[in-house]
Amino acid sequence: MGADKVADSIRRPWLWYVTTAASILVGVLPIWALERWFNVPRKITVGYGILAFVIGTTLVKVPLHHFVVERVLRPRLSKPALSAIQGVISAFAELAVAAAFIAFVVPRLTWWQLVGFGVGAGATEAVMLPFLSNPFKSTSLEKHAEAVGRASAGTPSVQWLSVVERVWAMLLQVSTRGLVGLSVYSGNPLPAGIALAGFGAVDGSAYYWHLSKWRFDTLPVLARVHMILGFAAVLLMAAFLWWSGVIPLAAE
Repeated sequence: MGADKVADSIRRPWLWYVTTAASILVGVLPIWALERWFNVPRKITVGYGILAFVIGTTLVKVPLHHFVVERVLRPRLSKPALSAIQGVISAFAELAVAAAFIAFVVPRLTWWQLVGFGVGAGATEAVMLPFLSNPFKSTSLEKHAEAVGRASAGTPSVQWLSVVERVWAMLLQVSTRGLVGLSVYSGNPLPAGIALAGFGAVDGSAYYWHLSKWRFDTLPVLARVHMILGFAAVLLMAAFLWWSGVIPLAAE
C-alpha cells in the first residue's frame, strides 16, 4: 500500500513529458545555435553563465528571501511593500553576481559571448523548473503553489503557456545581463540601472501575484501575466539592442 502511494505521487501525466521536453529545448537550442553559428564556447554559456546564475540564486537570493523577506519582513509589511523589496533583492542578488563575473572572472566578452552568458542563466531556469515540484516549498506560499500545480497539471493550455514563460524568461535573462555587461565595460551606469529596474519590477510583480494568490491555472489570469511578462521582456531586449549600438562590443 505504501509503495502504491509513492508510485502515485511520482507518476506524471503524459503532457508533463511533452512540455518538459519543449522547455528543455528552450534552454538547449540557443546554446547549440550560439556555439554552431557564432562560435560562442560552452564554457561561456554552460560554464560561466550557469555558475553565475546558480551563485546568484541559491547562495544569495534564496537565503535572503527565506531569512529576510519571509521571516523578518513578511509579518510587518504590506503586500506591495514586501513585493517591492523582494524585487530589489532579486535584481541585485542575480545581477550583482553577474556583474562581478563579467568584471573579474570571465575574460572580456564579445557581443555574442555576452548574449551567451545570459543564455546560460535562461537555460538553467528552462531545464530546472519543470523538475521542481514546488519552487515555493518551505515558504508561506507552499500550499497555494501546490494547489495551483495540481489543478493545472492536466490542462494543455496552461502547461504550454509555461513553456512560453520560459521564452520570456530567456529574453529577460539575456537582456538584463547584457545591459549589465555593457555598463561594466563602458563605465556607464545607466544600462545596468535599466536592467535592475526592469528585473526588479518583473520579479517584484511576480511575487505580488503569488502573495495575492492569483490562480495561475486559469487562462484569464495567465493571459494577463503573459501580457506583462512579454511586454517587459521585449522592452528590455529592445533596450539591450539599443544600448549595444551606443556602446558597441567586438562582433568576434
